[in-house]
Amino acid sequence: MAKRDEQTFFFDAPPEKLLEVLIGEEYQIARQKSQGALEVQVKETSRSDDRLVFEVHAKEYARGLTGVDKSKTEMNLTTYDWDLKAMRGTWKHTTPQGERVKVWGSVQIQPDGDRSRLVNDFNIEIKIPLVGGKIEKMVMKEVAKGWADYEKVIREFCSK
Repeated sequence: MAKRDEQTFFFDAPPEKLLEVLIGEEYQIARQKSQGALEVQVKETSRSDDRLVFEVHAKEYARGLTGVDKSKTEMNLTTYDWDLKAMRGTWKHTTPQGERVKVWGSVQIQPDGDRSRLVNDFNIEIKIPLVGGKIEKMVMKEVAKGWADYEKVIREFCSK
């Protein structure tokens, strides 16, 4: 059964500025590197006045049942689909484990007076008999640790 985490952050920036940060290539690279990526490449695949779709390719140390394996690397792909007018993005993370591991979520920017509210939804489902639920719990612990770095990188880019 899938595990879910929702986190809300507040930023002293108008929603338009926060959106500009979150869809920016430099921010995407910095965020991935703050989470341990070794190399990051951002590729825009489609853009209109209302919608932006881009991919974030990240080379990372391999992860297994015992944690991070620094003797191997793997490529991961996250695809973002932003509704620019609604200031809402959905994303899907693809790993070398294929369909056995599903990771997805959403990002919603909401006005909050002179500030912005950022609501993040993170979901994971691991379809491996007997151990999938345990792995999901381990991943969720790592995700919980990563929220602080995520917020820190956004704050740095909002202050520019």
